[in-house]
Amino acid sequence: MADLLLDSLCQEKELKNDIMEKEYPLVSVIIPVYNAHNSIAKTLQSVINQTYNNLEIVVVDDGSTDDSLDIIKTYVAEDPRIVVFNKQNEGLVQARKSGIDIATGKYIQYLDSDDIMHVDAINRLVTKAEETQADMVVAPFMFCYDGELHKSTFFDFVELSGVEFLKNILLKKAYWCVWSKFHLRSLYQNEIERPDISFGEDVVLSTQLLLYLQKVVSVDYIIIDYNFTNTSMSHPANFDDKKYRDFVNYTIWIENYIDKKGLREEMKEALAHFHLENAFRRIYWKRFANIRKEMKRLVNEIESYPCLINNLSKRERKIVNAYRVSGFWGDLKLRYYNMRHKL
Repeated sequence: MADLLLDSLCQEKELKNDIMEKEYPLVSVIIPVYNAHNSIAKTLQSVINQTYNNLEIVVVDDGSTDDSLDIIKTYVAEDPRIVVFNKQNEGLVQARKSGIDIATGKYIQYLDSDDIMHVDAINRLVTKAEETQADMVVAPFMFCYDGELHKSTFFDFVELSGVEFLKNILLKKAYWCVWSKFHLRSLYQNEIERPDISFGEDVVLSTQLLLYLQKVVSVDYIIIDYNFTNTSMSHPANFDDKKYRDFVNYTIWIENYIDKKGLREEMKEALAHFHLENAFRRIYWKRFANIRKEMKRLVNEIESYPCLINNLSKRERKIVNAYRVSGFWGDLKLRYYNMRHKL
């Protein structure tokens, strides 16, 4: 009799758990950490304080040499939802991969170790995902720089395919960053390439996730405060030859990946916008090698898509017009602006 009662109680508990999981699916928040002594406590606390409770907080310590791991362990002792994995330093790409390998949630939310998650973020994201049965939910965030807050540009829409949303990123209507993209963990059942790229790893991962999924939706709720500091990888002060090589490699990788998926023709105009942005990034970074070839392609694409000219400043238009005349004249114009410190 006692055994029958115990079996009945176990079955009732399993049923309740199944109902709970359907109503409140498990979300894995993945936080890669490397020497985040000054910020990791606030970051973890912002996740612990979420109004949505069914969380798995996966913290991957990427071989920190400060006391980040000790700080994390104090939180592990207080909150059983936190899972910590300590590994040798291999960089952000591998740290995120380790987080995915450990995660068991239905959904994935990335968070950097110096960023803050708004208190109702996960609740809003899960609700939208479940209501729409979307593969991904995108949301705006706050740029925090020098004590000032600025809301990110937000491209509000009802529903798009992954391909269409990727086009809008290339058109600069949306961002590459993976932590603004709440998505299904099942997307990682597909083959995910992880080239040796540190600067631009979000570009590589976001491209693949978007081209594997079917439906993207948006929710107009600020989910994260993104701290952009002098030590941030994308800060101009930290730009060096290695980051430039990564930039070149990820731009080539995107084009090759789009070709591999047979989407070149469909994404031709969006790629033209991408080429324009990257050509002038090279110019402002004073990386003039092969710039004549880049500008020749850009001139041809502007002929095909005249609207591209609307994205250029007055000075940039002068540079393009100079290259329209000849490569020599364009190079001369660039040297002139460079000597006058106008780039």
